[in-house]
Amino acid sequence: MSETKQTDNLVSVRDLVVEFTTDGSVVHAVNGVSFDINKGETLGLVGETGAGKTTIAKAILGILPDPPAKVRNGSITFEGQDLLSLPEKEMRKVRGKRISMIFQDPMTALNPIFTVGDQIAEAILLHEKMSKAESEKRAVDMLELVGIPGERCKEYPHQFSGGMKQRVVIAMALACNPELLLADEPTTALDVTIQAQVLEMMANLKEKLNTSVLMITHDLGIVAEMCDKVAVIYAGEIVEIGLAEDIFDRATHPYTKGLFGSLPSLKSHEKRLHPITGMVPDPTNLPEGCKFSPRCKYADEGCRCQAIPLHDLGNGHLVRCRKEGGEK
Repeated sequence: MSETKQTDNLVSVRDLVVEFTTDGSVVHAVNGVSFDINKGETLGLVGETGAGKTTIAKAILGILPDPPAKVRNGSITFEGQDLLSLPEKEMRKVRGKRISMIFQDPMTALNPIFTVGDQIAEAILLHEKMSKAESEKRAVDMLELVGIPGERCKEYPHQFSGGMKQRVVIAMALACNPELLLADEPTTALDVTIQAQVLEMMANLKEKLNTSVLMITHDLGIVAEMCDKVAVIYAGEIVEIGLAEDIFDRATHPYTKGLFGSLPSLKSHEKRLHPITGMVPDPTNLPEGCKFSPRCKYADEGCRCQAIPLHDLGNGHLVRCRKEGGEK
């Protein structure tokens, strides 16, 4: 059993701690995050803006700005290789080839002075043993794979709509058939119709290429459609993680319940939504004990004073809560 699990495992993040030092203050962005992604699996990272989701993805890809960012603790293992210990020269062989990223804003992810074909071909030339002509042909094929006519490869980013730009960014990310795709809110800048098209396209490509995906989003609808597992992030910590159906059917942490409670429902007769009260804590001055306790109606003195470990509810469903974890 353990041997099979090890074979299936693609990425293993353990006790990851990332801090940013700025103007004398320390921003505690990621605080002891651990999770696994298996081959061909999609893990959704869900949480409010500022929870640390993008920082986790950038740490995996090795593109955190240093300074001000520092990985203070933890390990990121990719197919048995510790990425945090790799020198930059070796990491460049991994980045873009075996692990790639779809950035949140296609407007800033594309260089305005190069054609989209040249930008896709650049990664192919860097990582694959191909001639310039072969890489250009591959770039055309990638554009057509994401639904853009190949003849548009000679056009510049400003000649594409927002949805088309995002498709180009996805083509760039998939150009070298990566084993892991980090998708940082890939549909946030798009309207609803284009969102659906891009998500359907990503699902089809994932199935075709057997790519593992880390899907970063705050949209629970995307999670329900795309993800096999879900990790709910709050103040740089995982507060609940498990199979998608377990999280949706048996949401346990008060924060996870709050996220679902703030969504409109066609089945409910409620006239008003129920938002989570309070604000996300200042990452330079996080609360002691449970980070969610200042906003939690169930919190008591024990929640506010001591660190709360993840409790196993069975079937890999973990929750960081004293009440739900069985403690008094």
